[in-house]
Amino acid sequence: MIKKKRIFWLGMHKVLSQTELPHLRALGYEVFNPPYLSDIYDQSAVYDWVPPDSSLPKEALDILARTNFFYDEIPLEVADVLNAYFDAAIVTINTLWLTHFLKAYHGRVIYRTYGQPYSLSDELTNLGALPLVTERNDFWFLPHSEKVIDIEDDWLRSRMMIVPYCLTQDVVDLRDTWDIEASVPELGLLCPRAADIPYYTNNYRHLKHYFPAKGYRIFGAQNVPVDDEQVIGTAERSDFLRLFAQMRGFAYHYEEPTVCYLPPIEFMTLGGPVLFQKGSLLCRYFPAMAPGRANSIEDLVKRSEQLRKGDRALSHELIESQAEVRKLYQPEYVWPIFDEAITKALGDAGANRAPELIYTPTVKIEAPAAETVLVAFHGFGPLVVRHNGEYHCAEGIARVIRQIIRALADLGFKIVVTSRREDVGRIHGFLKSAAGLLRIMVVEEEVLDGGDAMKAIGRLRRIASMRPFSANIDHLKTLFRTRNFKRLPRALASTAAVAAFKALRKAEQQLENAKIASGTIPRAKYVDLINADANIDHVLISHYYMFPELAHLRNKNVVLYLPDYMPHFYKGSVEMGATRQSAVIGRKMVAKARRILTNSAFTASYLPKTTLAARAEDIVHVPLPFLNDNSRGAVSPGRLGALPKYYVFYPTRDRPSKRLADFAKTVAIVNERLKGAGSKDQLVGLLTTQLKGKSAAGAEEYLVSLSELTDAELGYLYRNSLCLLFTSEMEGNFPTQITEALHLDVPVVATNIPLITLELGDASASLGLVNVGDCEGFADRVMSILEDRAAAVAQQKDAKDLSAQKFAYETFKYGLSELFRR
Repeated sequence: MIKKKRIFWLGMHKVLSQTELPHLRALGYEVFNPPYLSDIYDQSAVYDWVPPDSSLPKEALDILARTNFFYDEIPLEVADVLNAYFDAAIVTINTLWLTHFLKAYHGRVIYRTYGQPYSLSDELTNLGALPLVTERNDFWFLPHSEKVIDIEDDWLRSRMMIVPYCLTQDVVDLRDTWDIEASVPELGLLCPRAADIPYYTNNYRHLKHYFPAKGYRIFGAQNVPVDDEQVIGTAERSDFLRLFAQMRGFAYHYEEPTVCYLPPIEFMTLGGPVLFQKGSLLCRYFPAMAPGRANSIEDLVKRSEQLRKGDRALSHELIESQAEVRKLYQPEYVWPIFDEAITKALGDAGANRAPELIYTPTVKIEAPAAETVLVAFHGFGPLVVRHNGEYHCAEGIARVIRQIIRALADLGFKIVVTSRREDVGRIHGFLKSAAGLLRIMVVEEEVLDGGDAMKAIGRLRRIASMRPFSANIDHLKTLFRTRNFKRLPRALASTAAVAAFKALRKAEQQLENAKIASGTIPRAKYVDLINADANIDHVLISHYYMFPELAHLRNKNVVLYLPDYMPHFYKGSVEMGATRQSAVIGRKMVAKARRILTNSAFTASYLPKTTLAARAEDIVHVPLPFLNDNSRGAVSPGRLGALPKYYVFYPTRDRPSKRLADFAKTVAIVNERLKGAGSKDQLVGLLTTQLKGKSAAGAEEYLVSLSELTDAELGYLYRNSLCLLFTSEMEGNFPTQITEALHLDVPVVATNIPLITLELGDASASLGLVNVGDCEGFADRVMSILEDRAAAVAQQKDAKDLSAQKFAYETFKYGLSELFRR
């Protein structure tokens, strides 16, 4: 006889307790669900717990029945019971419940979620659960919809199966029983916990402002009674459904893109019409022009009044459009998918292997199977952002390092990159396309075991280092605005503590800078771990002063990426890196490096003359390939908005060397010429940085900034631009913007600088380069492109052909091969 699998089910939600919990038992599994013993009130929780049928020994049952598994750490005695008696566990909803459970239980775990307004992967990372997930075999992530996973990191999505969830049977039994003839002239709204949770208090005030009439009833359980005739309050389920079915329609005002409350789905199932706000997950279930979509709260109010007054045509149109969406929650659709997923997740061991994301240095003396390159990258972590499931970084060096990692992985090297704990998900997402077997070494120094006080201090230190102080002030303003005075003292104390730690951190940084300037380089434990790990052959230092602690590397083949040394040309400019401490770090890094990688012949020619004292024989010049592999990817035009008819483009950061005032002045000159010629056309200058005041050269009205662009969006903006307007006087390598423009057949207007001419030689003449600062000359080139853009593209063919050959990825890859091999 085959042993029936025993599952521990960590959940307490009223809906799930009526749907997924009994369904698991109907599938033949023995399922134990614990009582909800937490003192944290939850209107969705089942409190009248009944001990389930179980084959567990009585002493084990007694231990489980008296343990609060919700929000509390799991005691060792209880962990022993879990590991001894359960084949698998299903943890629902909450990241903290999951984190505590993963620490205590070592078997198979399924994490089941139903939509959330925040990133689960971010929360799990902050709770320290990332290694608990990524180092565990047979971990499964089961979100209810593919539309909620864009905000999640790849390390969590890689363990995923999409499994919808089901409505309760009492609603299904009433399917299509709604009758407009039996309805009253009222519409349903939703707002639980209106008096005791600030988020819902704000929503309640919002509803009262826009839907004050008695013809609107507010549903939702209330922990604290609300003295308002509009509010139904906590009701028995049968009374709720009876009152609900009497509504003439339902207006869903929430706008969260990854959460959909069940009442609008329940009302659709009853057969009634539902209106919803644009941007909400409910809206995202529908086609773009669905009749139920309201484009503003005013639009929602207007159309709600139409329904309330009995507009039959609108009601019928809405009901007809809802069939495919409400199907997503019906038992005949959900249970076959659920059954298949659970059977797979609880099937053979090893079906969902751990990705081995986290790299833990170890002391080993045996020779590695393949050479390993450790890449210092944690300084770039805060600069990596995620939009619509894509990761990108505005820092050019980070994009170069991604291409270096890709080439090294293609050459057979193993890749390990450093990251602070809070950045692991974003760094992995940004770099994983470059190296499939990429591993992350966490370099964050954790607070040692010192009780809650030490943990709180560590948390405040992290907040002080990462979060702007304005965030604390905004939080205080929100508490005042919502009159949430109960939480105010704690928020004030936290704000004061963060302010103190920020001041302390600033003083510590000043002291550290003074020590560095005098030649004292800080030590870091992670560097000692690297030194002791014989598996790590090479270390790539990706910036000459961001990682000063790496000066303490020992017995490693160190390659320093040094695209430029701008202080050599901008002496005394702190903005361009001319500080004493940066120079001290740079000299130590150059002395430490076995090889120095640069991408420009010009940079290679001047580095030995700088204060860094680089040895000419150690410098290797490897030109960069095209960096934007996803330049032709799909783009959501909605985020970019309507593009101008004519715009010049320059994606870069605002640095003195970029001469962005010349960019702005050129745009202004072109517009003056267009106006003088009687043309109604206008030119817009599109940048990836904000220009104001002096740097905008009086042309602010013609400038637009779009920051944090994905690779696909960047390519889209290039292709639709009039031209690239490149005004820089100094770069660290052949400009990647010119490589991208040539690759995408975009006209190039650029400065006549050695970084371009030394690489392109005679072919640079085909670009018609303009002297630095010659804005009238830039304007002449732009005007000629306005007249005939196709001719401008054809004219630069020589530069494009040479660029495609000289900056080929294969050439770049094999240049790195010679650099990193022993």
